Amino acid sequence: MRHNHYMNKKYGLVMTGGGARAAYQVGVTRALYEIADKKKNLFDVITGNSAGAINSTYLAANTENWDVATHNLSELWMRITPENIYDLRTKKISDIGLKLISGTVLGGLTSKGSSINHLLDTSPLKRLAEREVDFKHIQANIDRGNLHGIALSATNYNSGSNVVFFQGKEGIKDWTRSDRFSFRTELTVQHMMASAAIPFFFPPVPIGLSHFGDGCIRQTTPLSPAIHLGADKLIAIGVRHAHDKEKMRHMAFSHFPNPTMGQVAGVMLNALFMDSLESDVERLLRINELIAEGAHPELKPIPILMIRPSKDLGKMTANLSDELPPVLRYLLKGIGVSDTEGLDLLSYLAFDISYTKPLIELGYEDTFKMKDEVLRFFNDA
Repeated sequence: MRHNHYMNKKYGLVMTGGGARAAYQVGVTRALYEIADKKKNLFDVITGNSAGAINSTYLAANTENWDVATHNLSELWMRITPENIYDLRTKKISDIGLKLISGTVLGGLTSKGSSINHLLDTSPLKRLAEREVDFKHIQANIDRGNLHGIALSATNYNSGSNVVFFQGKEGIKDWTRSDRFSFRTELTVQHMMASAAIPFFFPPVPIGLSHFGDGCIRQTTPLSPAIHLGADKLIAIGVRHAHDKEKMRHMAFSHFPNPTMGQVAGVMLNALFMDSLESDVERLLRINELIAEGAHPELKPIPILMIRPSKDLGKMTANLSDELPPVLRYLLKGIGVSDTEGLDLLSYLAFDISYTKPLIELGYEDTFKMKDEVLRFFNDA
């Protein structure tokens, strides 16, 4: 929370992780533009974690026209294939697999053990980002007043801390908390790749002398960077549908076979990517209530609108495996992903139009169902 000394409202957009689920964010942002009908300064502050960092950097580089930016981002996601994200050549997959097996099985016979810390080579994603995102244009948009600030979160594998890399107006100050700190820099493809590096699946990314991974690992307060960058009002896009509490209770005690590695990994990634945003939104809403009741009159509330899927994005991957490249199907089958199990894990890796297009459409539809709330968000003083 900040003291109320800002005259002009700054709108912030928060997009967290989710691998291929981030396609949902694309549909939401397009609908937000169409509802608000603001080609400039639709959002002054943009922050991203994990795959949300991909969408954040793309939009930040194109904020001079939100119509073009959201349209082209949607077109980009429609073109993306698994081969655009990770190297699926049989030899590459085999080399990683053999090194992993030899290192873990025979590692005790060597002094070093396995040097492999990932399953997929994301060099294609880096090439795609370098081709599609003009990172130099981010500063140009800041200088022209099209953008106030952007932040990408990543996790440092040495300290275990969350590092918020940010770029913005000169008046933005650094901040530090017990488990996280900010670092002003000119954002590059390395920062985006680091924030999006799903642990175990994607390789750690070098920045400076250290290595970083997915920003969601240690980002327990995903709304915080946007507030520190100066946002007065927030829209947060989630990638998990609202829980049916009774159904969840029933499932917790109903029969379920011994879970596969894919099922376990899917639950782990769900916790990693989605729990913190929902908790942070609840926390901010409660703080806003306390301020409205008269507590801390020196502070002002920060209104927030959360948009999240009306459907289970994991279950939307059912019967998708036939659409994926054979090598990826083989790899996923090996860790227990099928048409009925490990669907949450599949949803993070399924960068295929057969999955991403329905997600873009769902994000668009869900946002238009909230049209009145969105208009109030942008029009209320």
